[in-house]
Amino acid sequence: MARKSDNVNYGLKVEQGLKYIPNLGEEVIQYYIIEDGIPLYEVNRWVEYVSVNSYKTGANYASKFVIFLRFLEVKYKIHYKNVVSKEIIVDFIKYLLYGDEVMVKYEGNRSLNSIQGYVSVIKSFYEWLEDEEQFQNPIGYSVKKNTGNKYTKKKFLYGQIYNFDIDKDNITKNLKYQEKRSHLRWYSEAQFDKIITALRTRRDKLVFRTLKDTGMRIGECLGLHISHYDFHEGILRVRKSSNVQNKATVKTKERDLYISTSLNNDLLDYIRADRFEADVNSSEYLFLNHKGSAKGAPLEQKNYLKILKRAAKRAGFDPKEIITHAGRSTKAQQLLEDREEGLVTDGFIKEEMGWSSIDTLDKYVKAFDARKRKETAKSIAERRSWKPGEDG
Repeated sequence: MARKSDNVNYGLKVEQGLKYIPNLGEEVIQYYIIEDGIPLYEVNRWVEYVSVNSYKTGANYASKFVIFLRFLEVKYKIHYKNVVSKEIIVDFIKYLLYGDEVMVKYEGNRSLNSIQGYVSVIKSFYEWLEDEEQFQNPIGYSVKKNTGNKYTKKKFLYGQIYNFDIDKDNITKNLKYQEKRSHLRWYSEAQFDKIITALRTRRDKLVFRTLKDTGMRIGECLGLHISHYDFHEGILRVRKSSNVQNKATVKTKERDLYISTSLNNDLLDYIRADRFEADVNSSEYLFLNHKGSAKGAPLEQKNYLKILKRAAKRAGFDPKEIITHAGRSTKAQQLLEDREEGLVTDGFIKEEMGWSSIDTLDKYVKAFDARKRKETAKSIAERRSWKPGEDG
């Protein structure tokens, strides 16, 4: 397969559109995969299916799956329905890693985490396709339930694909991947102070504080409308809205979050001063652009991430390590500290973070325990360390 320019899409591309939802009475963003100008019916039904909770999931899945479709078109000249061998998936993984030069001795161009994302999307599509088409396999096979009991499954046309395990396959488990990029997962007080000092505007500081103090996702924060802010009670209301203008989405449960008096007062000052001057379009959004051609438009996630990374660099951090989600993780760590002191329950943490299941807490608990072990080990090492002048 000859290497092509990144600009060549072989007639396959992802497009954004608007879809009217009668139950909501509004339009929502929807992504579609187009081939030579014609939407792929089955593929787009699946994209709509995975977009139910967030159009960004649909955008992510579509952008990955279209690369797979181009690979099938150029390398194998086959329809996606004819992909029944795991060897095609293995070959696709090699393509993602090494382009056209499938040489295992070279370091991979993508991390294992990135490759697993592509594989997960492909597996999702073929399992959905098999369920939708009700393909029947004449030879049933046994599958164990979580209870240990077995039941017979009759479908299995695409079983090699959606049961593919990148860590167990004899070929893919030995491939070389790029090391996973490390990120600053949460902020210490000192790190938070350095970054917020380096942020240059009141708006940017307020977004940063809101993420850390409330545990909101960046999409939830930038999706806040003026009507979602109750300054009398000191409440920010996380609400699901289409937010077509800045594509800010709410992935968690709707909830009311109480904020500190300090944050409440500073938000009110921002609205009365900076935001008032920037609001040339009578916007419903809380955080707006304050200058340039986009003045008055809602602040977008990608732009705020750039602002945050630049501030982090000025504060002496590696901007590649900075993610907006660190504010949410910091809040989770603080809540776990409160739980240790008996101030909050698991149920309170679940509601505060907007999780649908308390099981989500597990990954934060593991991180919390690891951090505590590190702090304890360091403290013990300091106490036991020998100092000059001390008796041996």
